[in-house]
Amino acid sequence: MLRLRVAGFALLLAVRGASSALPLRAQTVDSVLARQVERTSLVRLRSEGAVVTGRLIAIGSGVATLETETGRRAVSLSGVDTAWVRGRAAGTGAMIGGIAGAVGVGIFTAVVVHALCETDDCETVGAGFVGGLIGGAGGALLGAGIGALIPKWKRRWP
Repeated sequence: MLRLRVAGFALLLAVRGASSALPLRAQTVDSVLARQVERTSLVRLRSEGAVVTGRLIAIGSGVATLETETGRRAVSLSGVDTAWVRGRAAGTGAMIGGIAGAVGVGIFTAVVVHALCETDDCETVGAGFVGGLIGGAGGALLGAGIGALIPKWKRRWP
């Protein structure tokens, strides 16, 4: 029964990963950047060897208008080979914090329960598991908070 559940979960992950990857290949730089206009995101476009960084002001007719440090600049989207959007590292921070918190607090809880146990039937594994769940949740929250402070460029196209 456990093998069936594991196989089903693995199949679900494989199908989900494949289905989420398919639309990305069919997208164009226009459609990717069009979603960023309403948020006036900081974008970085590489076009014909030159990298242009600025706030995306408008997009249309195959041209993206960026507000750069030197003023407004129009970039032809036909020559863009890569596009990045600046975001935050909250997801990465949550993952790192969650893993570190779960392992650290789980081991610490199991060691403390084992050290304080006066009988032979103490549940050190169960205590470590519960401590790991609590530590993982706390670590994920703390890591997400720290990661939200860290800017991170995310490649959006291709």
